[in-house]
Amino acid sequence: MKKLIYLHGFNSSPESLKAKMTADFIRETSAPFELIIPALPSSPIAAIELVISLIKSLRAEDLAGFIGSSLGGYFSLYLQQLACLNFTPRVVLINPAIRPHDVLVDYLGENVNPYTGEKYVVELSHMDDLRSLSVPVIADGRNTFLLTQTGDEVLDFQQASTTLSDAKMWVQFGGDHSFQHYDLVLPSIINFLE
Repeated sequence: MKKLIYLHGFNSSPESLKAKMTADFIRETSAPFELIIPALPSSPIAAIELVISLIKSLRAEDLAGFIGSSLGGYFSLYLQQLACLNFTPRVVLINPAIRPHDVLVDYLGENVNPYTGEKYVVELSHMDDLRSLSVPVIADGRNTFLLTQTGDEVLDFQQASTTLSDAKMWVQFGGDHSFQHYDLVLPSIINFLE
């Protein structure tokens, strides 16, 4: 069975509503994927290293792709173009961060994860790490599906729709950063990944 990796956003966890909704949908519809939702560390480089290690534990042909929400979308774009993969995996990006170093600078210092209660520190060096993971151009628009809502109060949806203009797009008026009515787009997400 193909593996699908869900990457949650900043200050989130595998217990987030979208992660749980995705897992429930795959289970209830018998979609042909095993969903893997790693708990990403707060350090961008540690998060990427964790996912790369996970990818290397799989056979390349077993990886269906990634679903990335917010910062997880940013990571998904980077991972899509990894040299260690012999193909371009499909990625689904939900209200993805395009320039997270511009937004997360507001979180410098100690933070608390609302899902786990874990305290962690966002450091200025993390902004440099995020810049180093930037992907200026997507590898293959046919393998990239952008879902964004214009009412996102955290990220500018136009950054994503402009940067990812070659991708398949679902731009919805209104909504917010959590992507309201996510359950309604899950059939399209799974169809794209199949």
